[in-house]
Amino acid sequence: MNKKFFSILCFVVLSTALSAVAQPTSSLFTSDSLLMFLPFKDKSGFKGKWNITTDVPRFLTAYMKERFRVGVVSPVSVKRFLEWKEIDSNRVYEPGVLQQCAERFRVRYLVVGTIEEFSISRFMVSEVQLAGYEAFAAEVRISFALYDAARAGKGGSNGIVYEGDAEGLVKDRNVGLTLFGKQTERMSQYFLLDDLAFGSDAFNGTIIGEALLKCGDDLGTKLERAVPNLVSKSVVLSSSVVIDSAAADSAIVLKRHLVNGEIVIVDDNEVFINLGSQDGINIGDLLPVFSEGEEIKDPNTGETLGNRDEKIGEIQVIEIRAEHLSLATIVTGKGTIAPKNRIRKVLIR
Repeated sequence: MNKKFFSILCFVVLSTALSAVAQPTSSLFTSDSLLMFLPFKDKSGFKGKWNITTDVPRFLTAYMKERFRVGVVSPVSVKRFLEWKEIDSNRVYEPGVLQQCAERFRVRYLVVGTIEEFSISRFMVSEVQLAGYEAFAAEVRISFALYDAARAGKGGSNGIVYEGDAEGLVKDRNVGLTLFGKQTERMSQYFLLDDLAFGSDAFNGTIIGEALLKCGDDLGTKLERAVPNLVSKSVVLSSSVVIDSAAADSAIVLKRHLVNGEIVIVDDNEVFINLGSQDGINIGDLLPVFSEGEEIKDPNTGETLGNRDEKIGEIQVIEIRAEHLSLATIVTGKGTIAPKNRIRKVLIR
C-alpha cells in the first residue's frame, strides 16, 4: 500500500468517525418534517408524577402526526440535541437556539409553549360515612407561539407568526352517587392516575386524558389556519403512530378516524350540517367541503370505481344545535357550496 493511498484511507476513516460523533443519538428527520415541538414551560403547579413539560408536547407531537399525516419532531429529540450541544434548557426559546434546532432537523415551523393549567378537580357533598354526591372536572390549557424559521431575521422579524391559547375542558355531565364510601368509577380513576402511563389507552379514557385530547383538537385547528401546508402536504404515515420514548410502557398510540357528514341547508353565508355534539364536532372547527369530482376508473377493465372528492370550500362551526346538527359559516366557497356537499373531520382518539 503506497503512502498516498494510505493517507486518503486514513482521512476517510477519520472523517466518518468525526461525523458519527457529531450526530446526536436521536434519529434524523427529513425535509418532510413540517413541525417541531419543543419542551414546554410549566406554570400549572401540577404536583403529580408525570413530567408534563415533556409529556404534554410529546402527546401533541403524536396527535399532530396522526391528524395531519406529516413529519413532526418530538421534544424528546430536541432535548437530546440540546444536551449534545450543551445548550442550557433555559435558553431553548432564544431565537438563535430555535434557529439551530430548525436547521438541525430541517424543520420550518417550531411550536413553543407554556402549560398554564393541568388539573383534575373533585367536588363532593356528603356525610363522612354516608351516601353523597361527587363530580369531577379536568382542564388542560396551554399558551403557545408558532415560530417560522424561514421568516426569522427578515425585515427585523423575530420569526413568531402566531400566538394564542389552546384549551380542553371536560366536566362530568352526571353527578355520581356514592354509597357508604364505595368508590365510583371516576373516583377510582382519580386516585389511580399516577399509576397510569401518560398517553396510554387507560390514560386517554380518564377525564384528564379527554381534556388533553380536546386541547390537541383546539391546537390542531389553530395550527391548520396558521400553516396551510399542514393540510395540503401529501406525506402518508401509518394508520397509528407510536412516538419515541425512553421507556416502552410510556409510548403514546393515537389513531385517526374520519367523521363524514353533509351540508343540509345553505342560507346565504351560513350552512347547517348533519354533525353535532355526538360526532366530535366543536365550536371553531374548520371543515373542508367536497363535491363529487371526476370518475376514477380501473385502468385494466375500464370499470368505474368511484369518484374523486374535489374540495370546493371551507366552513367554520359557530354553534352546535343538537347531537347531529350544527351551524357553520362559510369561510371560502360561497356561491359554490350547496346541499348534499360532503364535509369531513379528522378525529384523533
